[in-house]
Amino acid sequence: MSSPWRSAPADGRPGTRYGAQPPGPRSLWRERPDGRVVFRHPAPLVLWWAWVIFALVNIGYLIADGLSIHSVRAIAVLLAVSGVMYACTLHARVEATQDGVTIYNPLRRHHASWGAITDVRLGQSVEFACIRPAPRKPATIYSWALYSSSRSRARAEMHSHMFGRGQRGVSSKAPAEAAALARQHPSQLMADELGRRAAIAPASTDAEVGGALVGAPPQSGAPQDGTLRSRVSWQPVAAIGVPVVFVLIAFLVR
Repeated sequence: MSSPWRSAPADGRPGTRYGAQPPGPRSLWRERPDGRVVFRHPAPLVLWWAWVIFALVNIGYLIADGLSIHSVRAIAVLLAVSGVMYACTLHARVEATQDGVTIYNPLRRHHASWGAITDVRLGQSVEFACIRPAPRKPATIYSWALYSSSRSRARAEMHSHMFGRGQRGVSSKAPAEAAALARQHPSQLMADELGRRAAIAPASTDAEVGGALVGAPPQSGAPQDGTLRSRVSWQPVAAIGVPVVFVLIAFLVR
């Protein structure tokens, strides 16, 4: 049984029904001066800056109160927790460019060209189904940043049914497109936009990975790797690892 949160097939490409530019809340994705478009929820950013203020206030208090082994240990713990918070909030995001999409998870980074993406769907988070060079099987990359809890999806679906029955509210006053957007989960809107970008990617992008499709014969000149690249994100690893070492040293000192 198909889920209402999965994208519908169209134009021969599974899971892409994004032929036209949909109206979208631009606050959910922002274009940077260098051309990258960043997708993320606002709540993690609020949580990050709230933690930064909390940590700085407490570190300042500990320093002003006079450094001791106990205050040094407390500062070390605050820094370690700050590293974890950074990895899970500020660092985690999805970036789209003309060439493809990069999914930044807390400790890993995945880059896929648009031609390597066969489906963009919403489950517990926005998921990217990607091809890989044969004989490797296709892989699904889960985005930590574009999360979607079962409760929030159910609530958005309930609101959709309520408005659909003609209850008076936003849908009776706003244009049809704005009313439809108001009923959708933010992660669904971002999944739609990312899927649309994958669907309208230049045909040359698909040609580049034609020989890399699992089960497809190699094409002359087509690269046999690079459709999906995953690696460790060293910034969050360092942000967590260095304070953890500091914590160990602080608690080993007597």
